[in-house]
Amino acid sequence: MPASSLDILPVEGKAMTRRFLAVPDKVYADDPHWRSQLGFERAAHLNPNKNPGAASLENRQLFIAVQDGRDVGRIAAFINPAHNAHSSSNDGFFGFFDCIAEPQIGKALLERAESWLSDRGVNKAIGPAQWSVNEECGLLIDGFETPPVVMMPHGRPAYQEMIEGQGFLKATDMLAFQAELAAGYPRPKMTQAMVRSAARNKDIVIRPMRPSKFMEDVNIVMGIFNDAWSENWGFVPFSDKQITHMAKEIKPIMFKEGMWVGEYKGEPIAYIWMIPDLNEAIRDLGGSILPFGWAKLLWRLKVSGVKQARIPLMGLRKEYHNTRTGLSIVASLCETVFDAARQKGFTHCELSWILEDNPGMIAICEQASAKAYKTYRMYEKNL
Repeated sequence: MPASSLDILPVEGKAMTRRFLAVPDKVYADDPHWRSQLGFERAAHLNPNKNPGAASLENRQLFIAVQDGRDVGRIAAFINPAHNAHSSSNDGFFGFFDCIAEPQIGKALLERAESWLSDRGVNKAIGPAQWSVNEECGLLIDGFETPPVVMMPHGRPAYQEMIEGQGFLKATDMLAFQAELAAGYPRPKMTQAMVRSAARNKDIVIRPMRPSKFMEDVNIVMGIFNDAWSENWGFVPFSDKQITHMAKEIKPIMFKEGMWVGEYKGEPIAYIWMIPDLNEAIRDLGGSILPFGWAKLLWRLKVSGVKQARIPLMGLRKEYHNTRTGLSIVASLCETVFDAARQKGFTHCELSWILEDNPGMIAICEQASAKAYKTYRMYEKNL
C-alpha cells in the first residue's frame, strides 16, 4: 500500500480562503460538541477590509494541510505589531490551528508556521490565537465534553501533545467558569455585605446601558477595560477602530439589560457585559443563515431566546482594585446582570476567560457560585 502524501500549502486567493474556512467543519465532523460557525462572519474575520484586527497585522500567512487530496488541517502564522509595541518584544503568533487527530499533520503544520516566523526574524512564537488575545485564543486542554460558547475556541485532546511535542511550553492558562443562574443562593455573607454596601452608598450608581448612547457607553466600558486589564499577561489595548468594529459585531446579538456600568461619584469605574450564546442559537444551521436559517436565528435570539449566556467583558479600574468601593460595585454588577439574565430566560452563564493567576477575578466567579469547567492554554517557544 503506497504511503500517503501530505502537503502544507500557502493560502492564496479567494478559493483557497474558502477552503481554509471550511476546514473546521471537516475535521470536527465526528465531534458532537462542535458548532459550525457562520460562514460570512468567519470570512469577515479574516478580511482586513472588514476586521481592523486583521488589518493591523504586519505580516500573515494562512496554510492548509492536504493529505491525499483532502483538506485535513490548517494553521496561520502572523506578526502583530500592536502586541510587540505594547510588550517591547519581537514575537510572532500561530493560530487557527485545527486538524484531524494524526500527529504528523499537527507536526507539519506547526513546523511550517515556525519556519515562516523564523524567516521573518521573530524571537518567539506564541499561540494559539486568532490575531490577538482580544479575540479567540488559547488551546482547550480540559472541558471537551461541552460545546464552546460564543467567541471561544474548540479543539481536540490530541492537540496538546502535538504542540508540546514541538517544544512549545506553557505560557499561561485561562479558565472558563460556568454559573447556574438560579443556584448558589443565598450568596456568601461577604457577597451580601458588598451588595448592601453598594446599595447604601449614595456615591455609587449601578446603571444599565443607554440605547440612545450606545457607542458612548461602549467607549466608556472599553476605556475601563484598557485600564483594568493593562497589566495582564498578553494584554494589547483595543484601538478605536477595533472598539467600533466590536460594538458593530456584538450589537445585533446583545440585549439592553446585558450591559451595566458602575459609577462612583459620577465617574464610571466598572462594567459588566453579558451576551447570549450565539453558538447555541446557530447549533443546527450548518454555518449558513440561508435560505431560512436567518429566521431561526432571529427567533431564537429575540423571541424564544437561548438558555446559555456569556460574560466576555468585565472590568474595574486599577485604582479601585482590592478596595471596598470597587468590590462592592463589582458584586452589585454581577448580581444585577444575573437577575436581568434570569428574567430574560437564561439558565446558565459562562464567565470567560480568567487568567489562572488572577485571584481577584477567580474569587468573584466563585462568590457567584460559578465553577471552573474549561481550561485554555497559551504556549510559547523561543525560535
